[in-house]
Amino acid sequence: MRFFKKNHVFTAIALAFVFLAATPLKANPGGFSDEELQQFANAVVQVISIQQEGQNEMIAAIEEHELSVQRFNEINMQAQQMPLEEVEATEEELENFEKASETVEEVQIQLEGVLIGTIEEEGLSIEKYEEIMAEYQQNPELQQRIQEMME
Repeated sequence: MRFFKKNHVFTAIALAFVFLAATPLKANPGGFSDEELQQFANAVVQVISIQQEGQNEMIAAIEEHELSVQRFNEINMQAQQMPLEEVEATEEELENFEKASETVEEVQIQLEGVLIGTIEEEGLSIEKYEEIMAEYQQNPELQQRIQEMME
């Protein structure tokens, strides 16, 4: 009988340890190391800047081909649902859309390479960056922690 009681105490201690080990600590939301979070914060600052530059390049390319961004997006939405020939647009708009689309795609491909390089230069793999980003989007505590690191 005495062994039975000791066994219960041991079980309770073991369960408490397992519970504590499985619970993320407040000081480290998301279970990422401080170094990973700082690398992520540094990368995000750069990624935002690079994305803004890329977006400006894409807007310039669209406008250079005599389309507004809104009209480009309208044609693009229709083109995703039907053949380009059936899209409600003038022949000139369709020609301009195709030219602008090629340039936008080139910018996007270049942008992707630069973004990947930037993230990796900060010491993170793309997988780790995406993992932290997914947790960041759902975890207000992690958002606050990373915001503080970015300041």
